[in-house]
Amino acid sequence: MTQLTSEHLQTLEAEITHNLHTLIDLELEDAYSEMSTQFAKLLASVQAANLIDYKLDVLVEPELFATETQILLKSLIEAKTRPNNRHKLLTHRMILKIWLRKNQRFTYENLPQMF
Repeated sequence: MTQLTSEHLQTLEAEITHNLHTLIDLELEDAYSEMSTQFAKLLASVQAANLIDYKLDVLVEPELFATETQILLKSLIEAKTRPNNRHKLLTHRMILKIWLRKNQRFTYENLPQMF
């Protein structure tokens, strides 16, 4: 596994934060197809940084990373450990739901507006 520099980690955190805000906006617009595409690109970046593998297994300790990276990694772990009904495949949508609900901006500012 390649060693990530502090600069790479900061760039990844900025990318995750930017994508989070974009995904929140897309969620509010019900643009699910675009959300899935954006999220797939983000997961590819996280995989390229060797934080997850192709099966979406987390390869690092989430606590060692900045806030949004940590929340994303913990969301992946939680999504993988949740029991799936009827043996459904883990989907981006399932992971996104967990990740968005773990984010305070989404939970306190955007989620109440959806109802």
